[in-house]
Amino acid sequence: MLSRDAGRSVGALACDAVRAAIHDSGVDRSVINGLAGIYSTDQPTVWPGYVAESLGLRDIVWSSCSAPPSGNTLMEGVTAVASGACEYAVCYHAKFRWDTVSSAARKDPLRKAPRGAFDPGLSMPLVEPVGVPNGMFAAMRRHMHDYGTRREHLGMIVVNNRNWACENEEAVFRDMPLSMEQYLAAPQILPPLTALDMDMPIDGAMAVVVTSAERAADLPHRPVIVDGFANGITGGSDFFFKPFDTYHSYRLLIERLWKMSGYSIDDMDLVNIYDGFSSLALEWIEAAFGVRGEVGGFLEDSWNAAEGKLRFKGRIPMSTHGGNLGEGRVQGFGHVLEAARQLRGTAGTRQLSNARLALVTNGNNPVNAGFVLRAG
Repeated sequence: MLSRDAGRSVGALACDAVRAAIHDSGVDRSVINGLAGIYSTDQPTVWPGYVAESLGLRDIVWSSCSAPPSGNTLMEGVTAVASGACEYAVCYHAKFRWDTVSSAARKDPLRKAPRGAFDPGLSMPLVEPVGVPNGMFAAMRRHMHDYGTRREHLGMIVVNNRNWACENEEAVFRDMPLSMEQYLAAPQILPPLTALDMDMPIDGAMAVVVTSAERAADLPHRPVIVDGFANGITGGSDFFFKPFDTYHSYRLLIERLWKMSGYSIDDMDLVNIYDGFSSLALEWIEAAFGVRGEVGGFLEDSWNAAEGKLRFKGRIPMSTHGGNLGEGRVQGFGHVLEAARQLRGTAGTRQLSNARLALVTNGNNPVNAGFVLRAG
């Protein structure tokens, strides 16, 4: 379960998740020979060597700590298995509520980010030098100016995710539904965004096991097939000083996914759209559904006010686990895991009927990733 205070270290959380994923997969830990973690800009990396030694994984022949977002660790694992670099890879991501991302953590000496273990000043290349919110505020205000987007449109994204989170027992906001009226009444930090538009720092970790489709067919659970994956970087990669090129990177990624998989958005049964900020999710929706500049009307047509949820094209739900805004800030790995659960038929009370295909998006320009996943 994700929480504000797990009472565990980030390394322990990572090991818990890897152990659980191996157990769930039905494979013996002795056959695990690949590990992929993720570097994160606001925490020390739980590197594969730590996980291998802690869990007694003795014969690792391939490992990686890839760049963010968290979905890239899955991409690394798929590539490693497909190339023969390893046979069974565990892809994981762990988060911890450090003092650098949570003002509430600054009074806790055990949450003091260790200097030198990573970049606490956020000053390295590709790391935000002026703070994440500044770029998001500027980009959204420009979007509203150019296309007439309103706060209600952001609210539909936030309320949808929070209400889906109420059906996810692992979500940090599982007991806190949100109405549109509450969203609109929230104080704006800098117009148009509020604290509700930003993902919630948490303690938690997630992991999946990757192997070939042939090997997976002999395992106890229904497999999930990766039919396509991609990144999208279009130049102008400083997304704070050049925040308005983000959509083009998203669109590049989406078009690549359709080309690789042979599917289109009309084939999808669910979309798990990255929502580190609600404004990022809004542009991802534009790219995924091809509604650049028309997303306000598209959201209005998809909105069910009685449910407080979105159904794109009348049938496609978004982020049934609650996303980063509702489940908690796992930087997009929850989007991957939820798609796997839905496609396996193990999503509990929020299980969709006959879910076969899912689109998953992660991150923003230049650190993004996307997948088309299919029920095996």
